[in-house]
Amino acid sequence: MPWPLGPIEATPSLELLGPLGPEIVAAFTRPCLVLHRASAMYTARISLLLLMDLGWEPQLRAGTSLDALCEGLPDQVRKPLAWMLPFLASEGLLDGEGDVFRLKGTPDLDLLGIRAAVEAEAPGHGVNFDLLDGVRSHIRPFFTEGKAGEGLLFDLALFPLWLTYFRNENLGYFPNNLLTLLALRQDLPAGARVLELGAGAGSFAQLLARRGTDEDWLSRIAEYRFTDVAPTFLRRAQRDLKILAPSLPLSFQALDLNRPLGEQGIEAASLDAIVGINVLHVAQDLEATLADLRSRLKPGGRLVLGECMKPHLDAPLYLEFFFSFIRSFTEVTLDPRWRPRHGFLTPEAWNDALRHAGFQEVWHNPPPRPLMDLHPAFTVGAIAATA
Repeated sequence: MPWPLGPIEATPSLELLGPLGPEIVAAFTRPCLVLHRASAMYTARISLLLLMDLGWEPQLRAGTSLDALCEGLPDQVRKPLAWMLPFLASEGLLDGEGDVFRLKGTPDLDLLGIRAAVEAEAPGHGVNFDLLDGVRSHIRPFFTEGKAGEGLLFDLALFPLWLTYFRNENLGYFPNNLLTLLALRQDLPAGARVLELGAGAGSFAQLLARRGTDEDWLSRIAEYRFTDVAPTFLRRAQRDLKILAPSLPLSFQALDLNRPLGEQGIEAASLDAIVGINVLHVAQDLEATLADLRSRLKPGGRLVLGECMKPHLDAPLYLEFFFSFIRSFTEVTLDPRWRPRHGFLTPEAWNDALRHAGFQEVWHNPPPRPLMDLHPAFTVGAIAATA
């Protein structure tokens, strides 16, 4: 079978990856990079197939604008389509001519070839594609009936796929946890009180417990507060982490980052570190949330964020396909200075937002520039900011 993925980006050099490069580079193997490229291609094909499922191929072949495609549809469809059309153009499946997008010829929409290529290079990592298939099959009522994306994406049929996706064993997700762990580990004081925001399925806590034990620094953590807004995740974590992270001094709490933390029992200046992986970009009012988080940290305490980041604000990332259907991702307070877009931000936008909120030193792992300039597909990183 011909190789369908095109050139695979090389692993960045150790010099570009910064002082922790030898530990970082181990996560960015060829199988990981193959999976990353394949996921972008698969997402593009699923996106176009979804538009065809909705009966929009004639409009696309004739040439259509975002405004024309949204006509007569629920208002909520505009943001996903505003992402999808430029993304399809960037992946070569649509032609973009100003505001008009056009489907020409017979696009390559083969999915099995992509799956086969990944299975040869990264066996057992088809969950990314299973999840994309599931979104395609479940999301149509979002467009046709105005149903909420959250209910469609996280129903009982898709929930097990999300749990499998957010695991350390998933090569496509693991770098999010690793880079954040390495940043949190730096200068972690003895007796540290740590709170994790939006801890979800618990994969970061599992990695922290395993690496902290193996590297003999877990004893620095006196309390690890596992929080999430979803009762389902909290119940699951309370059951599973007793087995999967028995050495971690855990406590559990429901926590909504869009409500004042003091009202939820988080005392001012009480924490040595707050960590959150792919959660702060959904804060409804990022300015207020960051200021509140800073006030909960002791002087010199650190906020450590693992975030997907864009090389520039207009760059569509394939991961946005999932989240563009979720209101908490798209309906946020914007400010041209420190929150210019919803969703994923550039490293520079994060720097501006954190400094505006009163954080002092801001440190990235790995350093984002010129890494992202030379490797545009490198879209994950950790940020540590000192209170």
